[in-house]
Amino acid sequence: MKYVTIILCLFCFISCKNQEKEPETNVEEHTIEDVGFKPDNAHNSQNSLDWAGEYKGTLSCEDCEGIETRILLQQDLGYELSQNYIGRSETHVSINETGEFKWDKQGNTISLGKHQKFYFQVGENYLLQLFEDGTKVMGDSAMKYRLTKINNL
Repeated sequence: MKYVTIILCLFCFISCKNQEKEPETNVEEHTIEDVGFKPDNAHNSQNSLDWAGEYKGTLSCEDCEGIETRILLQQDLGYELSQNYIGRSETHVSINETGEFKWDKQGNTISLGKHQKFYFQVGENYLLQLFEDGTKVMGDSAMKYRLTKINNL
């Protein structure tokens, strides 16, 4: 009887030793099309955001300390632009103009300005100034090209 008990204990010990299981890694990968989600191209900044309002900030400037900028965007596509060049002693140190801005075909970027064209990507409560070719500044310096919405119309 002693041998049977010892054999049973050994058998249990050996069978329990290999019971450690590795976690299952059967993760299924899904593409956007697999789960039925497709981007909605009908929604853009123009028709999805509350973009009308007043935006302020100091934009980057190559030959001055910065450009204090205020843009008022109206629902009827009218705008008011005022800019003050900080640290310049020339005669043209401020700009004040009104006019009509235009949306790009995708409805995410606006252009405005009579003497000089400005391009801004419209985001949730901000405008991000773009280069003329439509590219934006990346990295830490991107904040130097951003105007923040301070109130709605």
